[in-house]
Amino acid sequence: LKFLVWDRDNHRWLIEDLYYQTPIDTKLTLSPALTNISLDRLRATTITDASKLEPTQVAAIFQPQSVSEIRHLIATAQSTGHKISMSGARHSMGGQIAAPDSIHLDMLKFDRIVYNADTTVTVASGATWKQIQLELGKHGRAVRVMQDSNIFSVGGSLSVNAHGKDPRFGSLIESVVSFKLLNAQGAEINCSRTENPELFRATIGGMGLFGIITNVVLKTEPNSTYKYTVVHKPIENAIDFMEAQIKRSDLESIEAQVSIDRDNYIKEAQIYYFDKVPNNPQRQDDVSGDNSIWLRKFVYRNSRGSNWGRQFRWFIQKQIGSQLDPQQLTRNSAMAAPFRTIQLNEAETTDVLQEYFVPVAKVPEFLTEYRKMLAEQKMQLLNVTIRKVKPDTEALVSYATTDMYAFVAYYKIPKAAAGTTQMTDFTRQMMDYLQTIDGKFYLAYRGYYSRSQIHRMYPQLQILFQLKQKYDPTELFTNQWYLSMR
Repeated sequence: LKFLVWDRDNHRWLIEDLYYQTPIDTKLTLSPALTNISLDRLRATTITDASKLEPTQVAAIFQPQSVSEIRHLIATAQSTGHKISMSGARHSMGGQIAAPDSIHLDMLKFDRIVYNADTTVTVASGATWKQIQLELGKHGRAVRVMQDSNIFSVGGSLSVNAHGKDPRFGSLIESVVSFKLLNAQGAEINCSRTENPELFRATIGGMGLFGIITNVVLKTEPNSTYKYTVVHKPIENAIDFMEAQIKRSDLESIEAQVSIDRDNYIKEAQIYYFDKVPNNPQRQDDVSGDNSIWLRKFVYRNSRGSNWGRQFRWFIQKQIGSQLDPQQLTRNSAMAAPFRTIQLNEAETTDVLQEYFVPVAKVPEFLTEYRKMLAEQKMQLLNVTIRKVKPDTEALVSYATTDMYAFVAYYKIPKAAAGTTQMTDFTRQMMDYLQTIDGKFYLAYRGYYSRSQIHRMYPQLQILFQLKQKYDPTELFTNQWYLSMR
């Protein structure tokens, strides 16, 4: 047992998770922790993102806890000729978190949170959504927009303008009242729709290129109690069903997952939706993200290895999945997905995430073409989640140009060169197809696309890079993605 399980990093969870205790630390991520390094002893240090496919050597790593410390690091970088890169939970997988020989700021200890009398919340950019949920729960409030897991940092979410699964709201920018930005001159400036609006629109979704976000003021929602319902539909009926549910006034969250086993390949959808319960009975938040985690991990990992595993997973989802979650839960609880399910530490393979935004009317065509591309490129598809996304006309670089559905897909690939080749061929084919239907590829994920493809898809990038030169002409704030795409 020791040889087969305990001595193998990617098998040890079988024992560890049987006795797993949720850590007090609310900073749980799937990336290894960074360690402070003194600038007096600069030495090359390698950091990477959650996929472990983007290792980058930086000059030093710091974990600032105050604005004055960040100012000092900005001045130090300028005096030593270094650039600055930054990260939160490090789940952006396209080179956005680091640049070679940069002074790297790990922002996760910069995390103060203050709830305000007007029901907004002021948060430092290193705070995770879990920390915010824990604070808001004390006041009967909940997050308005965030990703499907609460392990990510606010600063990271703002930099990619993340969206959630509440169809009433659009991208994260819609929930932002204002934020403070520490620029290349070390000045902390306020950005909102009326104060420095150009920076407001460019920074949210701007991949960390304009400075370091310090404090953010966010709108919140009542921490409503939901009734949880699961239904199954043929994939060709799923979007119509979701559209009908979204029109109801008591619906505040909806998403779907798609079958991926060989016999039912993208033919069936499991739709989860949350109705608001009248009179809002008091419920205790559970934002641990550890509900039935051992079973979820066991099922997910088996689905990575064989078609039998994928059939078993779909069977479990259909027959047992709805019983794993309480029939009523709070909004905060509904947004705390069990993200540790996908935690891996395999030597030869990894899972990479991509997301495609498709106009509502084009979804049937997209699904047909998607099946073809997956077959042609022999992709190992692990999961597809579908969410509705409202148009976003505020962010300069917007992925939601109209009412769209987001298809969030996980793929298993080799870490070796063959995996890069396969994903490059598939992604570039997908990019060309998305162009024909006015679709978008989410910029937060690994850039297997070409520079020309992404600029055709996002012509606003030229404006973004022009503003970068206007506000940061020395390119103090940088990352691998910008260096390759500018």
